[in-house]
Amino acid sequence: MNWNFIFREGFRGLGRNLTMTIALIITTTLSLALVGAGILISQVTSETKALYLDRVEVMVELDEEISASDKDCTSEGCSEIRDALQADDRVESVTFRNREQSYERFAELFSKSDPVLVQETSRDSMPAALHVRLTDPTDTAPIDKIRDKPQVTFIADQASDVRGLADSMDSFRNATFIVAAAQALAAIFLISNMVQLAAYNRREEISIMRMVGATRWFTQAPFIVEAVISVFIGAVVATLGVWLAKSQLVDPMLSTVYENLLVAKLPDSAVWTVMPLVGLGALVVSGLVAQVALRSYVRK
Repeated sequence: MNWNFIFREGFRGLGRNLTMTIALIITTTLSLALVGAGILISQVTSETKALYLDRVEVMVELDEEISASDKDCTSEGCSEIRDALQADDRVESVTFRNREQSYERFAELFSKSDPVLVQETSRDSMPAALHVRLTDPTDTAPIDKIRDKPQVTFIADQASDVRGLADSMDSFRNATFIVAAAQALAAIFLISNMVQLAAYNRREEISIMRMVGATRWFTQAPFIVEAVISVFIGAVVATLGVWLAKSQLVDPMLSTVYENLLVAKLPDSAVWTVMPLVGLGALVVSGLVAQVALRSYVRK
């Protein structure tokens, strides 16, 4: 097979349908960039969830009687809750903090961010609490067993906040995928129209080639190459665009967030792993779409 002819005609086809080629490249770029961004957001969500879940704990606040008199969880009410939690295999650790220790922890956490709040909060307002780390932070069954005990006044589950953050990021990812799907559909129609128009303009040349013995694949190949080259250019631009957006815009903007470990930071290598795979999938799809679209023109 004369590959030089096929690629030469494929590149020439890009010039013949220049406006449609540009439209296809732009649409492909946007579509692949959105798909890649959606996948990267999924990775960020997963790693952020793991980052938080590795640190979260459940705080079981105890009533005023225990808070006022119990210094080391030796009272009947406190030890009942502690022993019930420690007996569960799904509980990794249970730490008791009395009223004084709870205030010291509170002051440590907020002394820099809100010193006025620390000054205005009295020590007697802090409850004694059991700080529970679960083997699986998403499994709250051990906590549910002690939730209705009379000495338990409040349960703060940090994992629920993590799940809320993850749900928000998932919603953003899903919206990105929906827009990407619409862009991908537009790209598919553009590929189909581009190769059909190119084949229509060269229908007499195709007929002559078929009459002198050219195979169907040989007459189809230049148009398929034309579509694949356009999508390849779009994939390259999308990859560079996503990398530049991440490294020059997103990372600097979220640098403080990353430093405070509020959101997991993906390395640049994630872009160079995800985007080529997305581009490869787009090349395969573009080739298949072009071949299907051409069959009505080179059937004979």
